Amino acid sequence: MAIKLLQNMKIKTIIIDDEPLAHNILEKYIAQITYLELVKNCYNAMEAISFLRNHEVDLMFLDIKMPGLTGIQFLKTISNPPKVIITSAYSEYAIEGYEYSVADYLLKPISFERFVKAINKIDFPNYTQTSNHFIETNKKGEEFIFLKVDKVTHKIQFNKIKYIEGCGNYIKVFTDKKMLLVSEKMSEIESRLPNDQFLRIHKSYIVSLNLIQEVKSNKVIIEGQNLPIGNTYKRQIESILK
Repeated sequence: MAIKLLQNMKIKTIIIDDEPLAHNILEKYIAQITYLELVKNCYNAMEAISFLRNHEVDLMFLDIKMPGLTGIQFLKTISNPPKVIITSAYSEYAIEGYEYSVADYLLKPISFERFVKAINKIDFPNYTQTSNHFIETNKKGEEFIFLKVDKVTHKIQFNKIKYIEGCGNYIKVFTDKKMLLVSEKMSEIESRLPNDQFLRIHKSYIVSLNLIQEVKSNKVIIEGQNLPIGNTYKRQIESILK
């Protein structure tokens, strides 16, 4: 698949919910997933129907109880719906929701971890799902990730990443040519990396498996750089090396 322009790489997403607070929470979560793009906030089903007539959408976050048409009634009105994740405070509608092939059913209040799990369940067209994250591939099959630094988005191929260091709410991504300081947590970047290419060795370090030169009792060496192995990760590392 040929590489698309950056603005076309994102999964186009809308929120359909009558509660502003629900929009605020989902907006924050969507903003933390780099391959998602929020294109519309709809506060009732009729507003969503009007938007879908003229715009392509890949994913909807849909509330059940709304004035006018409910979320279920709304699903009955559209013949070719996008992928749907229901967001509701009422568990009793879950079975009915799944009858309409929804991807997942999230109960409010929704945690970010549960949100990510729901996203990772979905097979989006034009994206390849690998190790619980989505990547675009070019004609050579090379894989890459987009990382945003300030207002600039960088495309970084996985095979160029040497290791990643966590620094609170930021990560330092060390590549073969530069270091990028990215506003993202270690748990978030770990979920976006293929686990057959990268290994968490410490609460603050993820390394490229292909670039490991040596593994000693308490450290991993990559291109002469000594990186610590955390006690909780030792057994996992030994298992992988065997």
